[in-house]
Amino acid sequence: MFGTLGLQIKYLLILQHLRDITNGVFDNFFISITWFGELIIPLSVMAIVYWGINKRIGQFMLFTFGLTLFTNVFLKMTACIKRPWILDSSVKPIERVLPAADGYSFPSGHTAGATAVWGSIAYKWWNNKILRYSMIAIILLVGFSRNYVGVHTPQDVIVSIVAGIFIMLFTDKLLKWIDKKPERDFIFYILIIWLTILLYAYLHIKCCAQMTAYNELTDTINPVSMKQGVYPKISFMLGIFTGWLLEKRLVKYEIPDKMTKIKKTVVILAGVVVLYAISSVLNSLLSAVTYKYLAYTITSFASAIFITCLYPFVIKKLS
Repeated sequence: MFGTLGLQIKYLLILQHLRDITNGVFDNFFISITWFGELIIPLSVMAIVYWGINKRIGQFMLFTFGLTLFTNVFLKMTACIKRPWILDSSVKPIERVLPAADGYSFPSGHTAGATAVWGSIAYKWWNNKILRYSMIAIILLVGFSRNYVGVHTPQDVIVSIVAGIFIMLFTDKLLKWIDKKPERDFIFYILIIWLTILLYAYLHIKCCAQMTAYNELTDTINPVSMKQGVYPKISFMLGIFTGWLLEKRLVKYEIPDKMTKIKKTVVILAGVVVLYAISSVLNSLLSAVTYKYLAYTITSFASAIFITCLYPFVIKKLS
């Protein structure tokens, strides 16, 4: 799409050569930068903004993130483009990042997540130049880091950023449309349910079609494993919009202005700790009694509900 595959592989090989001649001096830095596109940091930031800084912007971030997950899953399973080192054996990614680089390559999930979260902050606080350029820098660094460590081509990264920008613009208009009439929140949620069902059906059909040509000895990606691997992402997206509707209709949370800054900070940070404690414990318990992918799927949904609905209810009671 963006240049031939050969040119993209040459670019990755240049970065690979840079790693070799510098003895990997920049490796730890770019591996650390990748965390800004992982779930842990983005989830924490979205929760903190939603619970204690600006609920409306927090909603915008969560909506953008949820729709980005949907788009990323659809594109990955539609394109089915393999990782760079599978396409060309001369590409040697950093081994430490390989466990998190399973499945298909296009588009980059880390870059998509970074664009959704950090791009939303830049978009909503555009007049703050320091914040704006800092957020843009994080997105570009995350994207570049995926090329540097050798797990994505430039095409994977560029498409994720472009798609993220369009999703942000769409989300802005969507939230304004929902606000105009009370019943539109439920209409949108029903649409999300139908889109989720269609996506699940599409993934199943796509997987069945791929399995007819799958060879366990020669193919590096198992279509069934890939399909199961995206279930948690879809589940988290559904949890975001389910929790949002429940909060909007039942909890009606507002950021507490009567709380002291110290108390508010403690409550919000405690929520972040509880979020990851629940996720870890719940996932471990469920993994002991059911399939690992199913446990992660349930945990993802529960985590999204906790962020959007349950903990806002707790904060409201505390305040």
